[in-house]
Amino acid sequence: MEAKKKIIHNRPLFYAFLALLLSITATRYIFQVNVTYIVLVSVVLIGLFVFLILQKNIYLIFIFISVMLFGVCLFFLGVKIFEANTYYGTQTVEARITDDVVRYSNRTRYKLVDVKINDRSESNMYAVVYGYDQELQVGDVLRFNAEISKNQLFNLGGFNLSCYRDNAPYSVTLNSSDIEILDSHLKLDESFRLKVKDLLYENMGVENGATAFAVLFGNTNDISDETYANYQNAGILHLLAVSGLNVTFLITLLGYFLKLLKVNRWTNFLVSFFVLFAYVYLCGFAPSIVRAGIMGIIFLACSLSGRCYDGLNSLGTAGVITLLFSPLSAFDIGFLMSYFCVLGILVIHPVLSKLLRKFLPKYVADSFSISISSQIMILPFLASFYANFNLLSFFLNLIAVPLFGIIYPILFVAMILCVAMPFLGFVFTFLGYGFTLIDILAEIFSQTSLILPLSPLNAIVAMLMFAFFFMMSRFVMAKWKNKIVALNICATFLIGGVLIYNFAPIAESPSIVYSYYYDEDLVVFTNTNNKTLVIDGYSFENINNALDRVNANKVVGHISLNNTLTQNAMQKLDSDYYFYNTALSAYDGCSELLSSTEYSLGGFKFRTVEHLSLVVGVLVEFDNVTCFVLNNLCEYNYEIAEMLDEENFDYLILGDIDETYTPFKEEVVLTYKDIQNSNHSFENGGSMLLLLSEKDYSLRRI
Repeated sequence: MEAKKKIIHNRPLFYAFLALLLSITATRYIFQVNVTYIVLVSVVLIGLFVFLILQKNIYLIFIFISVMLFGVCLFFLGVKIFEANTYYGTQTVEARITDDVVRYSNRTRYKLVDVKINDRSESNMYAVVYGYDQELQVGDVLRFNAEISKNQLFNLGGFNLSCYRDNAPYSVTLNSSDIEILDSHLKLDESFRLKVKDLLYENMGVENGATAFAVLFGNTNDISDETYANYQNAGILHLLAVSGLNVTFLITLLGYFLKLLKVNRWTNFLVSFFVLFAYVYLCGFAPSIVRAGIMGIIFLACSLSGRCYDGLNSLGTAGVITLLFSPLSAFDIGFLMSYFCVLGILVIHPVLSKLLRKFLPKYVADSFSISISSQIMILPFLASFYANFNLLSFFLNLIAVPLFGIIYPILFVAMILCVAMPFLGFVFTFLGYGFTLIDILAEIFSQTSLILPLSPLNAIVAMLMFAFFFMMSRFVMAKWKNKIVALNICATFLIGGVLIYNFAPIAESPSIVYSYYYDEDLVVFTNTNNKTLVIDGYSFENINNALDRVNANKVVGHISLNNTLTQNAMQKLDSDYYFYNTALSAYDGCSELLSSTEYSLGGFKFRTVEHLSLVVGVLVEFDNVTCFVLNNLCEYNYEIAEMLDEENFDYLILGDIDETYTPFKEEVVLTYKDIQNSNHSFENGGSMLLLLSEKDYSLRRI
């Protein structure tokens, strides 16, 4: 009897990982009654079940359903574990500062661990500290009294990634003068990282030292915005993420030294295992290094047992283990990009490399193929936060990756030696020249005109891309004639989905979105013509975070009262017009907001409002609604407050107001009239939703 021919290679752990990933992500949107995701998941499941029935693999249907149900349970378990207690009023907190510190112009954000609230042990906490009355150091044990806010995992459509990664459901804001330092002590990993950082900064300088520290441990907190933007726009940001590239070099390096020592294979495995685990621990168990570490250990285990290493099952094993311990990592962009980058190399690289070898030398073809394959699969995730795609990044990676391959092993060995023998720090000085060269290359390549801004691609497009390339791969063993038919169907839906998503008119209700991100205020207005007007905000990421909330597809103007957009942000935003306050400098292409002049753009009318020759704010009118946005840099006082209160505004958007000036409402962030005609709710974490029943406007604070 002839055996039934397989169509798809058997990779149970990889398919289990995909099933868990699908079920965890789908659970969130299905319970939010998101029609798009419900339809998407239904189509995928129906197609899969029909295929399995035709293949007479009924038992796989029950296995798949079981895995999906398990994924649903994992989602709710992940949410439940993150849940925190609610504290009202001022609480007494004791906690210790870690080395996860982010410094801004007038404040510092600390991650606090070993947290006790009223002597009760709690999860981690973020503390935003203003002022420099006393210098806080890593390891300091603090005591302070403050009101505690709860961080929400899912808020207005977004996922609070940093809070979940750091297991930090609490946050506080306070002044440094309110803090008492009780003690100070460092943990082993913190002490090691700080010692390495000091050595790098001392011998390389701050700029190269910060880059080298990121390369070693994946911490980019100290990298300058300019350097980060250059790496991102040049397409080599992956060099700053500790991942498979680092683990590959580390395993190769260890294998070489252990071979010189002529140790047996068991000793080789155990030493490599403990070194890899220690490195993952030092990197803070970031998703990319956890994935690479698990795959590295599986590779070593296969070498030990003499079995063939299987990339897809190895990737699936790493994914399943990660989701079991951290289920909501399924919403982590870093996690998804790490896994799909490797998936692209495993699925697309063999086919593409074979094609390119017909025209190019083997090394060049393989290098191009790996670079293209990895970037193709992460395009939907790059597009989800409006990143750019540099068409020249493939060429830069041909230079940067081999150069990195020389620098990283030396850097790693130098790190180990210099911690024990600091006088060898001069090695870091020479490596600094290598980082300077990469910085120069990144700056040159980031200035090319061949940079394409990516628009968001939804989950359907991402899934079609995966299906298209998976069918091309060797893992689908159908005849090429059948493959071509299936590929054409996928390509048709893929192109159609992209066109519909980017060019179809989006019917959205008019809305006002207010966002306050540390010291950056932002207001986004959307009218009935689906045109958008942005006021303030200097970072492109925060602006697009707000634009996502209203699904805006056309920004007709950007008005800057407090902050001036960077040139890079202006290019990405691609607004028709930019306006700036007279007190602020501006780039070419910006127009000055003239006093007593009314402007009209896309259904919006706006003009500045002045008091004693000072720009108090901007008045915006659209769809029979009048809104006033306060300029936070003005000298806000009761006289201005009385002037504003006399006006008949539908909305007063006052931003971050000093507690001393509270003529409208205590600690006002937003204030509005006609509250009696509205249904409103104040959510935990500071978010506010307001729906005016008469005008059907939604007002949201992020």
